[in-house]
This record gives sequence, structure tokens and C-alpha cells, in this order.
Amino acid sequence: MKTSTAALAVLLVAVLCYQVSSSPRGVNVPGSCCLHYATKAVPASRVVTYEHTGSSCDLPAVIFTTGLGKRVCGNPDDKWVQDILNHRDNAGSG
Repeated sequence: MKTSTAALAVLLVAVLCYQVSSSPRGVNVPGSCCLHYATKAVPASRVVTYEHTGSSCDLPAVIFTTGLGKRVCGNPDDKWVQDILNHRDNAGSG
């Protein structure tokens, strides 16, 4: 019984480590919440999509996804984040 409990614990830790390592930088697992903001601005030309974190998240953020699939959390109050959002919103209208 102790062996199966230990094996289950090891399996659980392995699954959690996999989820954390495969999650976006600064994004909490599960869900789309950010733990911290990116320290460097993401070039607007590399952003493919973005999403706002939900109201259940402690840290309001914008999650940018690049063409390479990298996900980065941005502070919605930062100028670089607002610039990307404005650029993308304006590109869709007109």
C-alpha cells in the first residue's frame, strides 16, 4: 500500500511539473492567469493574438501569443501593451 501511494505521489508531481514547464511564461496553471508581467516589451510585429485575463485572476494582464507560440503576460497599464492593443484594434477597422 505504501508503494502505490508513493508511486501515485511521484506521478502527481510529474504531471504538475509537466504542466508548469509547458505553460506560458508567467501564466498560472490551470487557466489563463498571469503570475507576473514580462520585463521586456514584445515587438508588435511578433504578436499573433492576445487575450485579457479573466476577472477571477489576481493579476490583471494581457496574454500575447507570438508567431512561434510563445505566450507572454503584459501589464495592461504599460505603454507597450496599450500600443499593441491600439495598433491591432485599429488595423481591424477601416
